[in-house]
This record gives sequence, C-alpha cells and structure tokens, in this order.
Amino acid sequence: MTASPADTPSVASWYNSLVFEYLPNAGLTQTERDVLDILLARQAPGGVVEITQADLSKRLGVLQPNISKALGRLQELGIIDPPEIRRRGRILLHRALAAYEGPLQAMNAMNDESRPDWPLNIPTNPIRPARAASPAAAKQKAEPRKAKASRARLRLV
Repeated sequence: MTASPADTPSVASWYNSLVFEYLPNAGLTQTERDVLDILLARQAPGGVVEITQADLSKRLGVLQPNISKALGRLQELGIIDPPEIRRRGRILLHRALAAYEGPLQAMNAMNDESRPDWPLNIPTNPIRPARAASPAAAKQKAEPRKAKASRARLRLV
C-alpha cells in the first residue's frame, strides 16, 4: 500500500550540519546512537519528539533499563533536554540538533529566549575519533591468515 501525500506527515528538513560533523566526537555507544537516530527521525519541527522509553525499547529490541541509560548519556551530553524540563513521553532535542522547516526558522529558534536552553557538551576536536571495531570485525582480524585463504571463492566464468 502506498501512502498518499495527504497521509504523509510534514517533516522538517533543515539541520545544522556543523553539529552533525562533530557528533562522532561524543563517543556514543551503539544503543545511544540508535536511540538518537530514532529521536532525530521522529522529531517535529523544533526538535520535539513524542515517544516513551517503552516505545524505544520495543522499537530497538533493547531492555528498558538500557534505553534509560542511553537517554541519561544523551542528556549528559546536552543532546536532549535535562530532567527538570522533560515531560513523560516527550523529549526535546537541543536546538542545535533540531530540524526546522528552513534556515529562517532555525535562526529564529536559536534566538528565541523563551525556549528552554542548556549546554551542548559535544567535544569539537578537529580530528574524528576512529570507529570502534565491531565484534565480527575483531573476530575476523583474529583469524589466522591461512584459514582465510582456504575459504571458497566465487568465480565468474
């Protein structure tokens, strides 16, 4: 079934790309990054996300205490709102990570003194940190060379 344009929600599409360049410096775990990806994908313009920890847990197939821990880490980094601002089932992304309808709306949000604000604590090192090796890559690296050479190979004739 194909969704008609009327069924498709309006999605904000303008982001502050500089923040995303430095996001790898935050050193997020896989679960933290997965939670952030869902928050970014489901946000309304301005960074409001209506979602519960139970919904995140179900969507990611991760236990709820792990979701709580991931949200706590995102809060420490300033990526999401601190507990004193947060309401149950509602998460607010930092205004620098929020999506907007366009650059004018983003500039207005950055200058809006009525909007809650808190520090964003992502390091701005000029060099991106190396990605952590996945368990599969670490296992493959540990295999002896000759075992690797004896694997069957696909030949195109």
